[in-house]
Amino acid sequence: MDRGGTAHPLSWLLALVAGALMVSALSLPRQPYLGLMMREDRVAAVVPGGPGDRAGLSPGDRIPSPSPGTPGWRWGQSPLEAASPGTPLSVAVERGDQARDVWLVPDPLPESERRMMAALLLVASGFVLLGGWVWSERRDRLTRPFYLLSLAFACILAPLPRVPWPPLGALVELLYAGLTLLLPALLIHFFALFPEPAAPRGRLAAGVVAGYGVAGLLCAGSLVALALRALAYPALAPVLELLQGASALWFGVGLIAALGLFARSYARASTRDARRRLRVALAGAVLGLAPLAALIVAHMLAPRLVVPGERWAVVLTLLVPASFAWAVAVHGIFDFAVALRASVAALVLTLVAGVAWVTGEWLAATWWPEQGAGLSGVALALVALAAALAGPSRPWARSLGSRLLAVEDPPALSAALAPVNGGRREAGAATVLARACDALATALKLDGCAALRMTDLGLRPAFAGGIAVPALEPGSALSDALAGRSGPLATDHHAIPAGERAALEAAGVHWVLPVGDGAPAAVLLLGRRLAGPWLGAREAEALERMAGHLAVELENLELRDAARSLGARDRELERAGAIQSHLLPRRAPVFPTLDCAAATLSSGAVGGDYYDFVQRSPREFTLVVGDAAGHGVPAALVLAGVQARFRAEAGGGRDPGEILRALNQELVGLGQPAKFVGLLCAQVDVRRGRVRLANGGLTPPLLRRRTGQVEELTAGGILLGVSDGAHYPDVSIDLGAGDVVVLYTDGLTEARAGSEMFGPERVREILDRHAHERASRILAALVGGVRAFADRPEDDLTVLVLKQLADPPETARRGGENGLKSSFRPAETHR
Repeated sequence: MDRGGTAHPLSWLLALVAGALMVSALSLPRQPYLGLMMREDRVAAVVPGGPGDRAGLSPGDRIPSPSPGTPGWRWGQSPLEAASPGTPLSVAVERGDQARDVWLVPDPLPESERRMMAALLLVASGFVLLGGWVWSERRDRLTRPFYLLSLAFACILAPLPRVPWPPLGALVELLYAGLTLLLPALLIHFFALFPEPAAPRGRLAAGVVAGYGVAGLLCAGSLVALALRALAYPALAPVLELLQGASALWFGVGLIAALGLFARSYARASTRDARRRLRVALAGAVLGLAPLAALIVAHMLAPRLVVPGERWAVVLTLLVPASFAWAVAVHGIFDFAVALRASVAALVLTLVAGVAWVTGEWLAATWWPEQGAGLSGVALALVALAAALAGPSRPWARSLGSRLLAVEDPPALSAALAPVNGGRREAGAATVLARACDALATALKLDGCAALRMTDLGLRPAFAGGIAVPALEPGSALSDALAGRSGPLATDHHAIPAGERAALEAAGVHWVLPVGDGAPAAVLLLGRRLAGPWLGAREAEALERMAGHLAVELENLELRDAARSLGARDRELERAGAIQSHLLPRRAPVFPTLDCAAATLSSGAVGGDYYDFVQRSPREFTLVVGDAAGHGVPAALVLAGVQARFRAEAGGGRDPGEILRALNQELVGLGQPAKFVGLLCAQVDVRRGRVRLANGGLTPPLLRRRTGQVEELTAGGILLGVSDGAHYPDVSIDLGAGDVVVLYTDGLTEARAGSEMFGPERVREILDRHAHERASRILAALVGGVRAFADRPEDDLTVLVLKQLADPPETARRGGENGLKSSFRPAETHR
């Protein structure tokens, strides 16, 4: 849920609309009175005794625009737009087949007309005030169309501003037409959401999209018509009549459809209380919009129809925001506590504008009519400015209002702010979260509240009260989306991923409240609010404070549990680590022509990586490098069983692929798919300089030739323990003098420094720099490089290096096999 500020692009519309209203108010004294009612370029009605009547105009007369290049032609300006009070204006008039020129002398606005326009400006300022308050208080699916509706109503109701530049006047006219056509689509959109800000689905969503589509097509037609009219296109009249009829039909049908959607929401209200809260807003919407819709339909059927007092139908639209404001104050459909406090500042500005307007009216009626009318225009401009500034000035006004009118949190909400554990040492995390949910459901009148707790598998259910706990996948991105955020977030907030948003909305969750700084330790899920769909600013701040208290409670519980078990756990892990170290081979086989070194580095006291050697004969041995899923004791237990079976299979002289298949069968037989193992097994024939290997899901080993060429041995099968029918092919490589083979687990290349990984390129660079050295020096360079690079070991890693020191005996000296002796030296084992 977004609050405050003006960073949102739509916020700038408030300044544009306020500027337009101020220009309209300041130009009000210069508005001419023609005594005509126009429908496009035809006279629909003539006021008796007015300037139009004195000029001899009659209903049905046509006042065409001059052709381009002729005297009096201005791009985008009709002849009457150049009218000015007291200045004669020559216009061409067509009546049937006859054409003549008449002189039209506009009058200043009559008092009744000027006051009607002033009333329209005040109504428009009221819409700006309401839209600005809503936009400063809350921004979501529901308030976006409401805010745009308020600004559109303000622009449509206000008299068109008088601008001296004709193209700018044409642009104002185009914007006015576009807003008029967009208004029904916005109404349909708003009432499709009201009163609950959930995204419309199915036919309702299609209706909203169709409404915007119709408005867009008609706006495009209006733009084309404006361009043709500016060029005085001769065949424009039928097009204009068709476009006018379609626009009027759309406006009337759109308003009726919007009212129908509102009535649908009222009829589908689930409780009597909900219908009571909607009744006032529904009555105001019907009384405010129905007369306007009926008037538009009447004009569509009879374009020359003049209804006495029809402008009051426009003024009646003020009943729409007034009814919503009444519902806000009395029935609590929305919570505008901030608006009610900050209205103190807006009231001061309004009073100043009101005094100036009354003074101007008195001067206009008694002493100086022109100066008084100008002062009235300035007062109306000040009203428009005050209405626009009321919402953005919310923080300052709220502070002032809080000092003038102190408002405390409701007792139920204040009680919910207290430490939810109450100092009970026996309470666990689930109990604390349950008490927090119960307190919030009572204080905020929620239909339910649930809680999620962060575990090793992500956010998992901890408590469900009144609403279903959403089914989130173990790898859900909700915790990442909420990291670093505070306060309640609506489920339609842009930070919540689409998949998680759908699951939350399906479970009836309306807000999520993260608990804890950084990654959330828990998340409270707030259901539908029975007192209305919004949370006020004070309530949001109270929830943020409560989340802070709750985070401290959960952290205290975690620290207390950790302190209780830390000593015993550390002692057990130390013993387990010592046992695991004794299971690793003490010596690595070393031959005159082949050098071997190995090391393992654990991220904890007990690791999930291992390596082993089994001597088959004086000239052959079998090695293995393994990486069990996970870390710590569970992974070490899996590897202990794998090591015992490997020694039994390797001692029988089986090929590497057969050994992996036997180990895979045993792991699959355990029936625990999560306990899979990456394993690489190799047989080394020192006499021939040949290595036969089979890879079961481990990182592909690297082979560096003496020439500097590096190969990645990618052949292999899937992880052990996943599939009963897995196949592990044997691959043979022949080594020459200077060739190096590096076998390693993913802990080497995936070691991190911040967001950057060590990566295979650094492994190759180190291998190239140290390839001329012994296996132990190459091993030390790799382990030292990753230790210097990584912030801290996040995963276990194992590295095993084989280096061919000279050509194999069978190649270099046939028949000299009896003189080959093998020896052992300590392996490079790092804990």
